[in-house]
Amino acid sequence: MKTPLSKVLIRLSILIIILAIIASFSGLFAGSIYRDNEFVKAVWIGNDLITICIIIPTMIMALFFANHHSVKAQLILMGTFWYMLYNYIFYMYGAAFNELFLIYVSIFTLSAYALILALMYTDFATLKKYIIYKTPVKWISGFMIFFALCIGGLWVAQSLSFAFTNELPIGISQTDHPTSVVFATDLSLLVSTLVVGAILLWNKKIWGYVISIIVMTKCVIYPLVLLVGSIFAFKRTGILDTLLPFYMLLWLGALATFIYLLKYTIKQKFILKS
Repeated sequence: MKTPLSKVLIRLSILIIILAIIASFSGLFAGSIYRDNEFVKAVWIGNDLITICIIIPTMIMALFFANHHSVKAQLILMGTFWYMLYNYIFYMYGAAFNELFLIYVSIFTLSAYALILALMYTDFATLKKYIIYKTPVKWISGFMIFFALCIGGLWVAQSLSFAFTNELPIGISQTDHPTSVVFATDLSLLVSTLVVGAILLWNKKIWGYVISIIVMTKCVIYPLVLLVGSIFAFKRTGILDTLLPFYMLLWLGALATFIYLLKYTIKQKFILKS
């Protein structure tokens, strides 16, 4: 039987998994790795825990089933590449310089090229035949726009507030960093991808289905990072993140959207070009 995933893509995936395990276990069990303040340390530890418990197992299973001709697994695997790319931007630019810096850069870079390679090997002409065009695209697209407006609106409002009041948003002052990697990354990558994916999905374009599953793979998991990180931060600092209910709302909505996308988007399997 012909292997649906290229050997290069499989090797890249395995390397990303190994490096992420090293980074996460080091963060969890090497107490001296993170040199940030207690609030930020708690966020990194929560992030590492989600990576080990959810992302790595998801990536391993997606890689296995994608290599056995599962189209949904192929798309989820692309979603995990996007997650890794997005996630390790924060480590590269948001974590105080530490011994794992080169690993952070490697995970980010390898994930970016793995995603590009996976898209290159996707047979979109065949995939188009297997799309279920009765997918409830309007409400799924609507939630993606809602997600983008919530996140984007929150960061834009705080940025504009600083422009008029000269008072740093609490999300920045808590980190002791001079800038906000979160604002920059979300507004440039996450919000724009959600909006583009939602518009294309609304119009039932093939790229809309692909982008939506990729970005929602990330969106269904990352609110858990925020939830766990907020709980750890509260235990360490006594500061309760007032956005906790907001994270829970986004997670529940993202979960429902993700389930519908997987259940009602693809009706058959297809094989990546080899």
